[in-house]
Amino acid sequence: MAGGRSVLITGASRGIGRATALYLADAGLHVFAGVRKAEDGARIEAEGGGRIRHVLLDVTDDDSIARAHARVERDVGPAGLIGLVNNAAAGFGGPLEHVTRADLEQVFEVNFHGVVLTTQAFLPLLKRAKGRIVNVGGGGAGCLAIPLMGVGCASKYAIEGMTDALRVELRKLGVRVSLVEPGMTYSEADKPIFRASMNADFDRVLARVPGEQKSHYGPALERLRAFNGSFLDRAAPPETVARRIHHALTARRPRSRYWCGRETVLAAALGRFAPAKARDAIWGRITGL
Repeated sequence: MAGGRSVLITGASRGIGRATALYLADAGLHVFAGVRKAEDGARIEAEGGGRIRHVLLDVTDDDSIARAHARVERDVGPAGLIGLVNNAAAGFGGPLEHVTRADLEQVFEVNFHGVVLTTQAFLPLLKRAKGRIVNVGGGGAGCLAIPLMGVGCASKYAIEGMTDALRVELRKLGVRVSLVEPGMTYSEADKPIFRASMNADFDRVLARVPGEQKSHYGPALERLRAFNGSFLDRAAPPETVARRIHHALTARRPRSRYWCGRETVLAAALGRFAPAKARDAIWGRITGL
């Protein structure tokens, strides 16, 4: 890949990351697909038509980030990277009353610390090419707090603020920064996998709630499970987000923010303009809290 127009994507084993890797490869870019398992990397390489190479990359592990950087730098040489897509993410739901330190650390290590540290590591390669950074936000969860999902929302709120600061810090260095806000986005093949994972998370959270509090949190968790499930049923294909990411990486004038789906636009409007009492009433109706 030395000398080519190269992009690194984190969390590329499935979902938005995988779709974006394949989309960018089809568009003629050379893609480094960051994955945690070699078998996932081999699979996406086979689909990439010779334009995708996998890189073992765990954004929660400093040594893994350093090894990935060394591998990519060796391959791209003085050409550098034209893009870094920070896509790897983790989610967590549950009452804040029962969140543990381990829960907090796990979500923020992936969703926030990993984004900052990966960006730091690859920034020298981006400066060489005057490349682009694209952070994948939380969609509605990054601008409208969702009860019983407060930790995940907080980590995505943090990405919002960090991206706004980074965009200004790197402007005169020629590195542009964009934030892509996806709605509920899953391929048909991934929907059953996510539904099973989501249900397991809800079951685990519900089991953690003490018996005397189940009458308060239990029905709310079940209603939120159904609410999320309804959005999953009509989730957009991840290629809709991949197109926005491609624009952010290649357009002459990339946008600072890309909203993907009507629900993200609505969530942003509610989060920014609706009074707190109105937002609380909406979530009260949805969850019964």
